[in-house]
Amino acid sequence: MPAITNLKAPIRHVLDLSKDEKRKFLNSFDTIMSDCDGVCWDFIGPIPGVDDALQLLKKNKKLAFISNNGMRTMEEYKQKFLKLGIPSHELAIIHPALTTVRYLKAINMTDAVYCVATQVFKDYLRSEQFTVLDGPDHRFPDEREADSVRVFSSFFMESTGPRVGAVVMDIDMNISVAHLMQAKCYLDRNPDCILIVGATDYIIPLGHHMDVIGPGYFIEVLERATGREALVLGKPGQDLADFVLEQFKVTRPKRVLFVGDMLPQDMGFGSRCGFQKLLMLSGGTSMDMLRSHQKPEELPDFYMDSFADFIQLYKDVEQR
Repeated sequence: MPAITNLKAPIRHVLDLSKDEKRKFLNSFDTIMSDCDGVCWDFIGPIPGVDDALQLLKKNKKLAFISNNGMRTMEEYKQKFLKLGIPSHELAIIHPALTTVRYLKAINMTDAVYCVATQVFKDYLRSEQFTVLDGPDHRFPDEREADSVRVFSSFFMESTGPRVGAVVMDIDMNISVAHLMQAKCYLDRNPDCILIVGATDYIIPLGHHMDVIGPGYFIEVLERATGREALVLGKPGQDLADFVLEQFKVTRPKRVLFVGDMLPQDMGFGSRCGFQKLLMLSGGTSMDMLRSHQKPEELPDFYMDSFADFIQLYKDVEQR
């Protein structure tokens, strides 16, 4: 397997290391923090070998999972990990809906929250007794005689409701210009209103031959339109990095291996935290993408084809 040589130091496949280098690699970290989608499972189901690899790793490594996917309930996450041999009492997971709830509680948010996200994400907020506003759900007129922008402005200006203290954006397959306009109105109306975002992905891979537009483009539109800088509580945000280091009481970042399949989100996040970084080619990054990427902070230290390579790695190290 070829080493990636687009930088001064080549990025090597872990299975191409010498036996001593493999042993050194395995001994260089105590904790694995891993992404989920594209690493543990894909659009179809569990990635082959992940279950056996995790069982090997959890014998002497701590495991934690950090996802940008706040579209699943915790019960759904628990069931997916249970199929991989990780019972709920061993499951440590962080995703944008959870970090948003924790942040809003930490700042004692009592105002309403306008949320552009999935229903599952909104339910996380509502379950913690936050007042959640969403919509608009109806269509504004776009006939030639009607001025839909003026209709929207009149609708918003005439509407009454609670004071909004935070605008939250994440993945929402039903997002529209009206949602962005309403978010902008709330942010303009209240200078103390916070803009919080979860996933910032521009592209979300669903498989090797399909991907969809992520929320990153819409977040960028709202930031430019309002002049606000979003508080990023998903990968690769610095605020999430600070939270993770505190939550898991990380005192030696280099003893943590961060595993992911995306260069900006996962490898960029690992760099922010000061972790070692391992890229899996089982998800959203191809070999060609890895070869051509030029941002050093978004490149891994090593790469593997998938989690299943850990099985062979342990076999190679244990051979006498």
